[in-house]
Amino acid sequence: MTIRNKKKDHLKDHGAVALVEPAVAPISDDPLRFWTGHPTENYLVDLYEFADGSSAAGNLNGGGSFDAFSGRPELISELASAIQARVLLLTESTCRGYLAALRKFWRVCDQLEATVAPDGRKLDRLTSVRKLTHLHEAAMHRAKFERSRFTAVLNVFNDARRLMRLKDLLWRTHNNGEPVRKLIPDSQAKALKIGLKRDWESVRKTWQRNDAIRRGEEPDTLTEYEKQDPTVVQVYVEQNEILGKHWQHFKRIQESSNTPNPDSEKLLEGKSKNFYRKRGLLWSTMRAIAFPTMEEAHVAFHAALMRSGWNPSTLIIGIDATLPTSIFQHPKDAKQRVLVVEAEDGELADNTEDIEEFNMQGSKRRAGGRLQFCMGLKKDPDSPPNIVAAFLERTKELREQLHQDVKKANAEYQCLRAQKAPRKEMERQFKRIQTLQQGTRNVWIYVDYQGRINWIDGSQMKCFSSPYATNARGAISYLEIVTRRLNVQREKCGEEPIALVTPSDFRDVYARWVYLQTGGNILSVMLALGHARLTSTDNYTTNTIFNAENDDAVRTFMTHLFQEISIGRVDLTILAQLVRHGPMTAEMHARLNEYRSLTRSRIKVACADIKNPPASVDPAHVQGKRCGTHRCLKDCPNARFLPDSMDGIAMRVEELMVMSDHLPLDAWLKGGFDKELEAAEYLLSDLYAQDKVEHARTNWREKILSGQHLVPAVGFIRQKDAA
Repeated sequence: MTIRNKKKDHLKDHGAVALVEPAVAPISDDPLRFWTGHPTENYLVDLYEFADGSSAAGNLNGGGSFDAFSGRPELISELASAIQARVLLLTESTCRGYLAALRKFWRVCDQLEATVAPDGRKLDRLTSVRKLTHLHEAAMHRAKFERSRFTAVLNVFNDARRLMRLKDLLWRTHNNGEPVRKLIPDSQAKALKIGLKRDWESVRKTWQRNDAIRRGEEPDTLTEYEKQDPTVVQVYVEQNEILGKHWQHFKRIQESSNTPNPDSEKLLEGKSKNFYRKRGLLWSTMRAIAFPTMEEAHVAFHAALMRSGWNPSTLIIGIDATLPTSIFQHPKDAKQRVLVVEAEDGELADNTEDIEEFNMQGSKRRAGGRLQFCMGLKKDPDSPPNIVAAFLERTKELREQLHQDVKKANAEYQCLRAQKAPRKEMERQFKRIQTLQQGTRNVWIYVDYQGRINWIDGSQMKCFSSPYATNARGAISYLEIVTRRLNVQREKCGEEPIALVTPSDFRDVYARWVYLQTGGNILSVMLALGHARLTSTDNYTTNTIFNAENDDAVRTFMTHLFQEISIGRVDLTILAQLVRHGPMTAEMHARLNEYRSLTRSRIKVACADIKNPPASVDPAHVQGKRCGTHRCLKDCPNARFLPDSMDGIAMRVEELMVMSDHLPLDAWLKGGFDKELEAAEYLLSDLYAQDKVEHARTNWREKILSGQHLVPAVGFIRQKDAA
């Protein structure tokens, strides 16, 4: 990734693209009912429930709790202007959060005022911000207000008090504490990543097949292995014929109706559904040939999210799909290309065939609109920029139809304004325009089961029907489907099942992957996650990676430790294997027993057959007796060099060094001590860590020179003798 200036003014690059003029929200003089002024997500704020009160059945628009509360018209009248100023430019979800916080405070006031003191007194009803006291603060803390909601309510109160020239409330918010995040193990994350990649490859293969059918060509998406099976080839050809019939009918209706996505009424052509069912024609199959399905949209979204390191919201609403994208060469880096809009004549820039790298950018709302970047090679179809580019190309006709729907809805809205239609009718039409405009900007649009244009908005990811669902709707998410499928395979292999994850966990998994791949380089993690400050990355890695890993390590160690204690032993070797690498197999147990049954020689080298040494090692060996020379380094085929043999080999090297100084040259050479020394030095340099080897040799050298160790064929020596 290179540091460069980013072009932020794209207004001139719209060229001939006709942008839809945004509709103006209905104007209201009612302070308790108004529209926010967000550029893309206007929201109708209705404060009348706080004035009139709310029943349990009527409180369904957020807040999480359905408890009723009484109305306080005087209090909400004082807060109305402060609330409007606070939420004027906020998104719909943030506005709902403010209203949910106020609902909770209203309930807290009802509970507080219903409490009778020991002396029989009750708190007066709260009708003004002038009457707020520390009792209300304590009641909010007792009700376990979240920090964000507590702050939202406090800010509204202080804004209203400033308008009355009153002092701010110095209420203290509580600390939320450290966030608790539990990451799945790296091996499970890798398996999930491979599963998503395979699903995306399957989608790409399906699109290639459908595109060939649309062009009137014979699809060729079978692998060489599949082509060797005549049954598979025959089924493949028959399916192509069926898909061809579906496309011919759909294409004819498209041309006759001049609509990219004809509705069911146009597809019927005045006939009954049974007429087409008997001929094997299905509307869902027709639309799937031309446009992405809901499953394909979720596959593409999750595959891009896994490798981008972005938040789900950034990938959903951070990329504006209203601008037609193309690619031009970066002015400073020839290997890098940037996604921009088309030129006015609609032609792409030169040399696009030589593109090596894509750069995708999107704005992150949670970071104040800060741009996030993600790069990928052109030859890698699984990179997020390539996935987004492929999906935008696939949905071009759907997006054009959405643009036409926006224009039509906007024209209807202008007619309602001119006719001075009822307020609710205008508000309903305006909300429809806002929804359609969100669809035009969204990358992940698709055609649902009813034939309508829909898109992934992040609010409801559990949209797939399944008998395994645990919720009332009987629906699960795409990630649950993938995880369940992978766990079936892992169960057959005896592997631990993958824990359930959410799309927001992908960013944590990506951060850990970057951290491990770069050897713990926090700057690389900072660039990958798009953080503005290094402190943000430091806190992120601490809370997400280190704490989770430490907790998992301690939990795993304690679990295996108590399991070992329960069977009456604590084998440190087995315990280390269980903690670091997982369960031991039968083969591993057999190898450990064999390793421990081997006899060690004087220099701590294991011997596979101690009673049958070769003649070169022990010429005077007596049959049935043990080897008496312990010269394992003298080309002995029975020697087994183990991790704990290093200290003994180091001892033998220092002994041989002393023997070379004290033995006659003839005895040294005839005894083969020179070859033994050469073999020992080779083993120490090739098999073991050099710092540990040096420490061991120094230790034995000092023992020999101080007379604490007996050297064979030499005896005890002193420092002066060595000199």
